Amino acid sequence: MSDISSSPLHEAYPQLQTLDPLANAIIDKTVDNVTRKLVAGYRNKRNSQPGANNPKIAVTVADTLEATSAQSVLEVANRGVNWKELIVKTFSHGISSIASMKFDGEFTVTNGVADGLKNVPDTPGVYVVFNKEGVAQYIGDAAKLRTRWIAGHLNENKQAERNGKPYKLADEFSEGCTVKFISVDSVETAAAIEAHILKTEMPPVNKKEELKNEQGTRSNIEAKKMKDKLDSAATLAVGAAKEAALNVGWDVFERLATTMIKALKDEMVDLFITSKALLRVRLTRFLDTVWGVIKQYIEAPLSILKGIFEFVLNALSQAIGKIYQLAKNIYELGMSAMALVKGAKTMTRQQMIDKASEIIITSGVLIFWDALEPIIESGITGLFAPLAPFAPYISSLLCAIGFGVTSHYLSSFVPQVLTLVANTEPQFIEAGRKTHQQLLENMEANESLLTEITAYARSSVAFIDETRAQTQQLQSRVVKLTRFSIADDLAKLKGQ
Repeated sequence: MSDISSSPLHEAYPQLQTLDPLANAIIDKTVDNVTRKLVAGYRNKRNSQPGANNPKIAVTVADTLEATSAQSVLEVANRGVNWKELIVKTFSHGISSIASMKFDGEFTVTNGVADGLKNVPDTPGVYVVFNKEGVAQYIGDAAKLRTRWIAGHLNENKQAERNGKPYKLADEFSEGCTVKFISVDSVETAAAIEAHILKTEMPPVNKKEELKNEQGTRSNIEAKKMKDKLDSAATLAVGAAKEAALNVGWDVFERLATTMIKALKDEMVDLFITSKALLRVRLTRFLDTVWGVIKQYIEAPLSILKGIFEFVLNALSQAIGKIYQLAKNIYELGMSAMALVKGAKTMTRQQMIDKASEIIITSGVLIFWDALEPIIESGITGLFAPLAPFAPYISSLLCAIGFGVTSHYLSSFVPQVLTLVANTEPQFIEAGRKTHQQLLENMEANESLLTEITAYARSSVAFIDETRAQTQQLQSRVVKLTRFSIADDLAKLKGQ
């Protein structure tokens, strides 16, 4: 059971009937997982209606559901990586213009044959084709640089020669050209750099500006954001800050959404158990719950930084970014630990053990199952292709069950382990020593008191025995006196 609100308005309200803790934990975790994926799906969806004046809601919902997956959550969480790379490349490679651009390597093409192409990495990147005079003729990007040239440009040039149609780079390939390239980490970064220098350089072969209007694919949508801010490192920093702020806003929205769903679930469970409508009470309680979350953000503004922390941390560390939810869990663990440290001085040992157990169990189990969820989802998709559209929700449920069961079993022995650890902590050892000393003193006092009580009891028994003996003697004398007195009276009567 859980109490209603502590507000004076709710003092007369009945208790809220809820499910047992394990079932409640499983359902709440499922709500968290599914909501997170749906929010990420909306943020990572493609735009099937670019430029539409009145987008259809049904199409938007379909796009969202199609993008609802652990991979979408990962991509959303890691958008800071692309912004960081662009800012770094601005300083290290001067990507604002070709004149200032520092390339990672180059190769040549003469008579349609490439020389040095084997040294080109098969990673995302941007390339510029210079003619024999050193003038930029063509700018392109690729998800895989070497593959793009072997299976793309060079192969297409050969096919065009066989068909008798000149390839767009036929003159450069025939007369000789130099291809210079920059290797990057993502296709979004490559597309943004290509679109930016195309706009500024306008090479003769492909001078049309790219990423100019509203885009359809998510990759191009993100690339356009970066391309529009690629004038300088300062504008890129502003763009990154805006993206981080959006991450904060969506993080707050996600928490509010999960809070509302959980509160609604609790009210439905209570309604089913008690069969009492109490519509006014339920609505007030529901709104109070939502307001409680908003109030937490107002009173503890550091909690709003979770979105920024996730954005920045994933930008700095791609290794952490690969486990999509780890950044949030690290932040929550840090905030919980900070609160525990602050409250340690005012907590009793048992309160501290209980709180530390809660933090360790919740954070540890969250990190494990959140990291496992994308693996389960991809496994379901790979093994049972027909279940692919439902894989995000099935994996969410499986991980929620795992979370609930694991937390339940851990809660049975983690507090015991922490108790053993706490018993070795100096302040608790001293407190234990003092408590033991006090118990010894109390025992000695009790023993002395018991001795006195025993002596008193013995003296009382002796007094009782003595009193009983004296009573018997008095009774005997009274009988004798009474018998003698009666005999005298009879004698006197006879004499008369």
